[in-house]
Amino acid sequence: MEILEKFLDRYGDNLERLVSALLILLIGYWVSKAIRKIIMAYIERSNHDEIVLNFFHTIIKVVFTIIIILTALSTLGVDMTSLVAMFTAAAAAIALAVKETLSELIDGIMILFAKPFSKGDLIEVSGTVGKVQEISLFYTYMLTVENEKIIIPNSTVARNIIINYSSSDARRIDLDFDVAYESDIDEVKKIIYMVAKNHPLTLDIKPMVVVKEYKESSVTFLLRAWATPENWEKCKFSMLEAIKKALDEKGIEIPYPQLDVHIKDTKVDIS
Repeated sequence: MEILEKFLDRYGDNLERLVSALLILLIGYWVSKAIRKIIMAYIERSNHDEIVLNFFHTIIKVVFTIIIILTALSTLGVDMTSLVAMFTAAAAAIALAVKETLSELIDGIMILFAKPFSKGDLIEVSGTVGKVQEISLFYTYMLTVENEKIIIPNSTVARNIIINYSSSDARRIDLDFDVAYESDIDEVKKIIYMVAKNHPLTLDIKPMVVVKEYKESSVTFLLRAWATPENWEKCKFSMLEAIKKALDEKGIEIPYPQLDVHIKDTKVDIS
């Protein structure tokens, strides 16, 4: 008992501070967890998409963690003025060293608030096409149609043209078909139109078939039809095949490049 009394006399204040700091950490953890749930529930009711929710969840968690740790250190008697000064100096040094990373962070925040796309949207950035999987603080993750995972820096996304193919329920398909000059224009237009109109993947929007241009050995017809963004590629390829078969059945010739070579018979007198 005497040893315990001496220990408490010598370290009692420090022990009390340590216990208080631990209690702050434990209670702060549970309180911050409850507050995060309330805030996230409010954000969810605001109809934000999953990407934005994950971003806010990360930010809120980091902020509360910093507040709890600083409070616990203050309870232990740590000089907060010196700590804040050291933290500020360190933050300034780190900011200079990782300014490119901070730029990525700012661009990520801009993307989240501007919302040019949402999770699951099919987009094109810098020539890369894929479905958006996630937006982190520094990168945007996409999955291509070839099932390849693409990781693009947020600065690239924020500073380039973004094409969002999922922004509408319909995406237009443009196809060119070359036929011989001898073909009947009205018949060709009817064949292409009926295939597009009756195709199972095209939307109930009237297709357009017109003569686009005259080439050296063929007439070019342009087809414009509509499909959902999810079925666009499949519809395009299957319609190319279906129209080729339909033209073949009607005997419509699809010309291919030809080169006519004329040889002139020239007699040479070698006598």
